[in-house]
Amino acid sequence: MQMKTRNLLWIISIIAFIILGNSLAINAVQYQDINEEITPDLFHIGTVYIDITVSETEFTPAEFTVKESATVNITIESADLDHTFYILEYDINVTIAALATETVEFEANKLGSFTYSSLNCSETGTMYIEDPYVPDMPRPEDINIFFDFRHNTNTTYTNLKYSSIGNWTATDNDFEVRINHADFITADGLEGADILVILEPDVDFTDNEIIVIQEYLDNGGSLVIAGSYDTAYTNAYEFTRPFGFEFSNATARFINSTDLSDPVGENNTLSEFLITDLLDHPITTENQYVPLTDDTVSKLKYIGTLLNYNVSWIEENRVKTNLTDDIMIIDSYVFANGNETIFGDIDHDITVGINETIGVNNTFIVASENSRNGRIVGIGSADIFNNTMVGRYSFNDAFFQRIIQWVGKMYAVIQSDDFQLSTLSLNRGDLLEANLSLTAQNKTVVDSINVTLKVWRTEKIEHTLYLNPVNNSFFEGTIETEGIRRGTVYINVISHKRGHGYNITNDIYVEIFTAEADPLPVPIPYIISYVISIAIGIVALTFFYIKVVRTHKVETAVEDDIKEVEEDESEVDLEEYETDEAVEEEETE
Repeated sequence: MQMKTRNLLWIISIIAFIILGNSLAINAVQYQDINEEITPDLFHIGTVYIDITVSETEFTPAEFTVKESATVNITIESADLDHTFYILEYDINVTIAALATETVEFEANKLGSFTYSSLNCSETGTMYIEDPYVPDMPRPEDINIFFDFRHNTNTTYTNLKYSSIGNWTATDNDFEVRINHADFITADGLEGADILVILEPDVDFTDNEIIVIQEYLDNGGSLVIAGSYDTAYTNAYEFTRPFGFEFSNATARFINSTDLSDPVGENNTLSEFLITDLLDHPITTENQYVPLTDDTVSKLKYIGTLLNYNVSWIEENRVKTNLTDDIMIIDSYVFANGNETIFGDIDHDITVGINETIGVNNTFIVASENSRNGRIVGIGSADIFNNTMVGRYSFNDAFFQRIIQWVGKMYAVIQSDDFQLSTLSLNRGDLLEANLSLTAQNKTVVDSINVTLKVWRTEKIEHTLYLNPVNNSFFEGTIETEGIRRGTVYINVISHKRGHGYNITNDIYVEIFTAEADPLPVPIPYIISYVISIAIGIVALTFFYIKVVRTHKVETAVEDDIKEVEEDESEVDLEEYETDEAVEEEETE
């Protein structure tokens, strides 16, 4: 009976704690992740064409502006007499017959203002050559590129194989370039490096190198890594998987056959083919002139191995707490992938096998961005940039150049300005207005930016709001404070656009006061459950106490009775002993 009662008390106590824990768990606030979909709209400038008319009294137009390094093509038309067109600093001096036209073309390689004139014209004109680089954005001489060839079996050969793109960075455009042949990648070695370039690695990275590269990317460094067949057998996946990709040993092949199910023989599959479906992105098209290449990139010649892309790898490594402090992947996307004409030849028999996929799962290029504006480009095959490929295909060369400009953050970076709130203290329930200006680089307007306002308290999100675009650069929204608890909160805005990176404003602290009675912290049913749980617990403890005290009293009474009996028996034995002793003495006498 005693054992049954004790078990019943334990069961009641456990049920009480389960009810209490369940009520608190149901009331827990869940973090909601936001999926951002952005489609950039960009364009390219190119050669500048200027038409000028000259007469006895004026030049029309009287002035024009171009960017340094641009090719300037000027057509001059005479409106009346014979004229000359003269720019001293550019050594331009041509004669235009009456009512005729002449064309001059030159590179705008000097900054400043330059006068153009004619002997038969009473007025002059002015040509302005502006700095093509975005103010406050890095120029090539400000960007340090670290080429790593230590992880190649034949470092000298690999270095020579990609000398064309190396010369473009170091010789042609004055980037600060360091080439590593023998040293391990260390934190000190990467100090000051803006871009890490790794081509065709076929040697494993040490554990420390993996940590160093991960920390480098976490702190906003950029990586361009392009592989080969052997890269798939290295541990490079340790630092690429968090960005959604790893290297494959499958060779990309184009099916050049009417029978897609059975392409057999070299004539039916091609190892070199053209990619024309590239992601709309600042790498391929841009909204601001970048002077290092005049070429747009709408196609790419591909040869070599593929990437494996898996979005779940990103989720496994993605931090979902406080975006203001934690590092996370904010965007990862396939830049170029296959279609129904591309298959991944794993066994290299030039035939589509059972386990060899055809279609979009064959990935060529992946790009990623993290919350520190670190940018990553992964390419299945570095061979698309070797000397032969960039020598034969200028668009492959331009593609590499644009990648360097993008990961070097020379353009396409969101900037925030004038983040404002209507008040810094208000009563709960009052509306709070927020507005923000966003542009790219030197106030260039960029559309389709995703802008999210977040209200934080003790590192947890209390409220999330998408700001509405009034135009392409100004965003605003209204915060409903009804459901926000009183006290101090801090508010910031996170903006992002694919290819343009990630920007977060400074925190603004707001004090929220109580204008009405505080609502109950949890719903009434949870309070009832809590009270019932406490009552059941008290009852259980009472029964338990009563049972223990009663048992103790009974045991104490029994012990006292036994003690009394023992004392009585002891006294009887003593009396009998004394009587026997007296009898013996009498007999002795």
